[in-house]
Amino acid sequence: MPQALYVHLLPNLVAPEQLRGGVAVVIDVLRASTTIIHALAASCTAVWPVATIEEAQALANQLSSQGQTPLLGGERGGRPINGFHLGNSPSDFTCDVCHQRALVLTTTNGTRALLHASQASRVLMAGFVNFSGVCEQLLKETRPIHLLCAGTDGEITLEDTLLAGAFVDVLQQPDMLLCDSARLAWDCFEHHGMIVHEALRLSKGGRNLIELGYEDDLALAAQVDRFMIVPEMRHDPPRLEVGCMGLARNHWPHAMV
Repeated sequence: MPQALYVHLLPNLVAPEQLRGGVAVVIDVLRASTTIIHALAASCTAVWPVATIEEAQALANQLSSQGQTPLLGGERGGRPINGFHLGNSPSDFTCDVCHQRALVLTTTNGTRALLHASQASRVLMAGFVNFSGVCEQLLKETRPIHLLCAGTDGEITLEDTLLAGAFVDVLQQPDMLLCDSARLAWDCFEHHGMIVHEALRLSKGGRNLIELGYEDDLALAAQVDRFMIVPEMRHDPPRLEVGCMGLARNHWPHAMV
């Protein structure tokens, strides 16, 4: 039976149980994906995604009681949360800050999308910054692949759709089953794949970040293949760790570099 490739433009467009038996790739370019990859690259031991501020504080207290010194990070409305160590800007997550510390993270969209995907057999997190590393993993898969876009406040986003379309461009095969959303994302990549940074600036999420003073985050999020690490979800409880890392062949289409 041909392999299936799905793009879900928002989490609420796919029931969690529909992801069972497949590989879910969670995409939240602006900014949870980019930030989590930066945090793990800066030697955070794990990233614990939670849905609410209260859950984040409770988990951080629990980890502290176990002798750990966790970081609290996240945002609401794009801005850092009062009382948290860090916001959701990738540049905040340096080696000096992150070294051998767990990160408890709650964001408006990305961490919720991760939890939504937790019933999949395998859950990876992708950004432009680790594109080829994720491609390497997906090209080895025979199970159904679900590209799950986080969106923003229940709305489809250009940046997440664009990245999903880039994956479709690499992964598609003549006998592969593509859903209509996958073809829409692929079309988005065809139109915007040569201008990633500018596409992020054009997007609603990008404009919002510029208005909030986080324009530098767009440039960081647009850096294709800055890292070769792939965050992968571990279960009981759900947390993201470095699933694989190392050299990967550049899979970004050469004409688009």
